[in-house]
Amino acid sequence: MAAVASDRAPLAWLGYLMVAASATFAAANGGFARLVIDAGVDPQALSATRIYGASIVLVFFLLPYLGRIRRGHLLPLAAFGVIGLVLGQGAYFQAISHADVALVLVIIFTAPIFVAVYERVRLGETLPLYAWAAMAVAVGGVALAILAGSGASAISLAGFLFAVVAMAAYATSVILAARLPTDLPPLARTGACMLFAVVTWAVIVPPWTLPFDALGETTTFDGRFGFSLPVWVAVAVVVLVGSVGVYVTWVGGTSIVGAGASSMVGMAEPVLAAVFAWALLAQALRAPQALGIAITVGGVVVVEQARIRGRRDAVPDVPVDR
Repeated sequence: MAAVASDRAPLAWLGYLMVAASATFAAANGGFARLVIDAGVDPQALSATRIYGASIVLVFFLLPYLGRIRRGHLLPLAAFGVIGLVLGQGAYFQAISHADVALVLVIIFTAPIFVAVYERVRLGETLPLYAWAAMAVAVGGVALAILAGSGASAISLAGFLFAVVAMAAYATSVILAARLPTDLPPLARTGACMLFAVVTWAVIVPPWTLPFDALGETTTFDGRFGFSLPVWVAVAVVVLVGSVGVYVTWVGGTSIVGAGASSMVGMAEPVLAAVFAWALLAQALRAPQALGIAITVGGVVVVEQARIRGRRDAVPDVPVDR
């Protein structure tokens, strides 16, 4: 074990860089997705397109390991695919169509709090007192971020409810990730989950009903660095960068620095999302909202560190979608 750690140490910078890239890609995904939605594409159709497109790439990571899939693997793979890649992603895109991207993400990123509560109640895991205090602080930060907004930076009731559903799906996915078959490498597992998500989305939004006619339209970023581009380019970014790029860089970085470290770096996503939303979508937060987001992220980081330190084997080594 020490030899492995020693071998990976010189590459630690690369691992952190890859995980940071994953968080950056995921944060940018929300901005480009909101752009496509504002251009008239239904959030459900975009969610389905994202999974259809990403599965075409990620299924190649699964093909060499198809023979390892057993009947007992199907239920956890299907549960992760349906809850994480259909319910979670669908609710996320619905939420950002009703609210600022950063506010939605800060709600979703409270998921580790509920995972910690689940592990305490269901599994008997213990947390230090300061972690419970950090939970209260994080919830207070969310309240500040939401209640301090008004006008364009306020979150609607629909946006809040969809964000809560996405958060619940995210928390459930974290729990389910620890139950996925270890016979398959992380990206192969992701590819398998994608297939179940594709089947589910095919029932909800059949591929032939997707708004292909909208792809040739032009849409515009109205933020600090405003520019126009075809809708199909924005959709390609959502699929290739916001899905495939996120998964590949997360798994690659995590294999070097470990799931616990990558989880900490990934907590930068809501902050990065606020920057992208300001630069690309003109979604400017008020100072109290920015403070609330910072408080929430700090509180969740404390909770996540305590949870990982107390139960390292529960940290998933597959990317949890959002």
